[in-house]
Amino acid sequence: MDENVLNSYIRAGRIAAEIRMEAEKVVTEGVKVFNICERLETLISNKGGRSAFPCNVCINDVAAHDTAAVDDPRVIPWGSVVKVDIGVHVDGYIADTATTIVFNEKFEALKYAVEDALEKAVKAIGPGVHVGQIGDIIEPTVKKHGFKPIWNLSGHEVKRYTIHAGVSIPNVSGQNGNRFQVDGVYAVEPFATLNEASGQVIGLSDTRIYRCTQYRKQRSVDHDLLLRKLWDERRGLPFAERWFRGYKPSLRFGNAWDVLKASKFIRGYQVLRERSGCVVTQAEHTVLITKDDRAVLT
Repeated sequence: MDENVLNSYIRAGRIAAEIRMEAEKVVTEGVKVFNICERLETLISNKGGRSAFPCNVCINDVAAHDTAAVDDPRVIPWGSVVKVDIGVHVDGYIADTATTIVFNEKFEALKYAVEDALEKAVKAIGPGVHVGQIGDIIEPTVKKHGFKPIWNLSGHEVKRYTIHAGVSIPNVSGQNGNRFQVDGVYAVEPFATLNEASGQVIGLSDTRIYRCTQYRKQRSVDHDLLLRKLWDERRGLPFAERWFRGYKPSLRFGNAWDVLKASKFIRGYQVLRERSGCVVTQAEHTVLITKDDRAVLT
């Protein structure tokens, strides 16, 4: 791997790990979700990185793709379980990490289950290892603790400006797939829920995270200015509407955004919730595969 690329990954991973630790202090009962997201995203910038995607703050049965909306009034509920998923990039090279913060002691074991699964999975990763072997480790580890993995969420390969780069890393057993490649970078992220749960996530009608899929000149000047800005600033990486609300001409933002949001140039990511409404936990590290081993970047 080119030295500059390697250094960018290492730097992104270091920042992501620092922000993950900061989340443990910032996320408290009664604090606004909006304030958490803005605080952590600002810290990423202050440390010299950029957000690879909006800070995810997913509460209780919500597993993924939830972030603060514009003027979001929600607060962290008392006795809740909160997943914080953080992505940092340096020059497009991404590190992705997540932690679960528990405010109800009866779910501490559920948190430990994903952390134990992640630790064991990372130790098994190496050049030439089948990605399916990771699911063969994660599922029985989670079940050993008395819980169930989320079968339709998975880890993923990352590449420059691409969070989900093609290779998926299963959280359940019996899956085939590619092998881990030298110089490949992969995010491993077990999700677990209660044993009586369905163990599956479904998409809700809420969408707060988007991605610009391509740029093509628009007839309307407002539409074209906004689409060009989304493409130039994000290079296909996800974003939140609240990041661009202040963009001028702000008085015309609403109409331009509504039109583009319904077009083929913008993709929305539905908030994902555990189908049976049971609490979900998550843990995640990004791993670089080296010639003889692996290096945990986060």
